[in-house]
Amino acid sequence: MPETTLEYLKRRLDSEGNSPALLPLPNDFYSSISSYSQKLKRSAASGASELSARLTGTQEKMIESMVRQLLKLRARKAVQHGAVLQLLPEERYVCSAEQRFQRRLDALVDAVSGGQPSFVEFAHLTEARRNITVRFLRRVDEQVGLDLRHYGPFEAEDVASIPAASADILIASGDAVEIYTRDET
Repeated sequence: MPETTLEYLKRRLDSEGNSPALLPLPNDFYSSISSYSQKLKRSAASGASELSARLTGTQEKMIESMVRQLLKLRARKAVQHGAVLQLLPEERYVCSAEQRFQRRLDALVDAVSGGQPSFVEFAHLTEARRNITVRFLRRVDEQVGLDLRHYGPFEAEDVASIPAASADILIASGDAVEIYTRDET
């Protein structure tokens, strides 16, 4: 009997978990799992029975859990062993954000402990100038940002890129939600 996609994914996860080294994966590993998931969703949407829909939902959750575990495990191994280039491109995409975080964390800690207030000021200014893209949930009157520039007024469903400090307040108050552009995901 041929191996199912779930069995294949589970076998790969178990093998990776039992190996101290990073194991090779086929280049189409994630795209084939994704294609299978797409077929599952289509079958559930095509008027399947309640039992079939529940089984499909369970499979989707299992795939999500195993893919998440596998990605975390492989990323951790790659970083620990300096083998990031052995990862698949999709995995490097995930790892690059973690590596950027670690570099920034180390740089800030080094600057604070090493007495480099200019770097701390640079980090502060960089964050203060950062914009967040938001979608407004209701009308919001004109706002004055910390940069003293005027933003708005905004109507419900408007999308705007505004200073992070202002966006955080609007998001916390329920006036807007953060949305992610392709560059941010």
